[in-house]
Amino acid sequence: MDSEAPENTALAGLLATISDRRTRRKVQKLLQLGEEAVRALGELDAALYLREDGEEQLQIVSDAVLSHFRRLLEYLGMVAPSARASTDTGDVELELDGPAAARKSGPASTRGIVAHRERSDEERWSALSSEMVTLQYGLGSELKEFERRFSDALKNDRKEQAVRDLNDATTGLMDGVFAVMTTVYECFLGYAEPERMVPGHRDTLGKALAVRRALAELRREVRELNGRIQARATPPDVAETCYLRIVDAVGGFVDSDAFYYLRSDTRRDFGQFRETLTNGDVARNRLDCEGFDKYLDSLAFVSQRGVLIKHDTDLKAKIAGDLERALKFAAVLPDVVCEVIEQAFVKGERLSGLNDQIDELVLEWSLLTADERADVQHAVALGRQLLDLVRPPMRPASPDSGDFF
Repeated sequence: MDSEAPENTALAGLLATISDRRTRRKVQKLLQLGEEAVRALGELDAALYLREDGEEQLQIVSDAVLSHFRRLLEYLGMVAPSARASTDTGDVELELDGPAAARKSGPASTRGIVAHRERSDEERWSALSSEMVTLQYGLGSELKEFERRFSDALKNDRKEQAVRDLNDATTGLMDGVFAVMTTVYECFLGYAEPERMVPGHRDTLGKALAVRRALAELRREVRELNGRIQARATPPDVAETCYLRIVDAVGGFVDSDAFYYLRSDTRRDFGQFRETLTNGDVARNRLDCEGFDKYLDSLAFVSQRGVLIKHDTDLKAKIAGDLERALKFAAVLPDVVCEVIEQAFVKGERLSGLNDQIDELVLEWSLLTADERADVQHAVALGRQLLDLVRPPMRPASPDSGDFF
């Protein structure tokens, strides 16, 4: 674990808003435990990749990583019940087990920044405590379920299943820790900036974006080459050339940094495909090319990581809001509108790999000349297409009365 963590300026800024020494100390400890859990969970995938296949090694990895998470969960057990007591009672050790309502955890989003600054430390701590009741229950339930599945997999000698469970736990528990820390910032400041509040969060997001972009590029290349291979009208020499290009593409991806950001079971799959294709030829491995093409399509789940879902949702909302406001003034302020549209496409590049239609539209924009981008009619036409792709779907209106299905 890196002992030289970057300075957490967001934490310092948050603590500066808290006057009460006891409250400040509690908040600081809670966030520091969160940071430790984030760093430990971030090392899980590398440890799994280098692991031996023995049961003892898997258990050691699980215990080492989850020990930091358990420390955070134990401290949540102290924070959550304090909503029902005075903040002057101090730190009291409490049991984790207890009846709590099961519901999805997440920070409240309706608080105003100004209102938060006017609240007392006690009021903000009380709000945090009530939020933590839900977070404690959700994280505790998730940890218990993981331990049950992991123990069952080892007991029945299903080590590969145990590895997959460890990988799944990394994402789920990491998202849970970020939810806790986001809640702290929202309760005390009224807003949260995940990329600043936890050193390393930007790296986590950056790795996830790199994986998605690299997989999308590989998928599109393999899809085109495999289409030629599967077409019976393709000359044999052309099919063989396409096959060799697929082999090179797989090798290039496996040798890239993005490959090591994948889950260990996915890396194993890629290794098997690489070995099969490298040792074959187009005549013997035509079906393997088709299988690899379909496998790449199945990896869309990479966009379902919590860190990417939040990134994509926030970014699409930002792009949609900017475009909706700007397009109304196309006839009045063409230069300004063209600039806003260009910035929207710059943001759209960060969605690479999420949606093929968005990627194609962003590529089309990138190929325009400066004069074409300054042509308000052309820019507005592409801007409207981008808006349609990023705008959230309309929610059905609730009826005035009665039930609806």
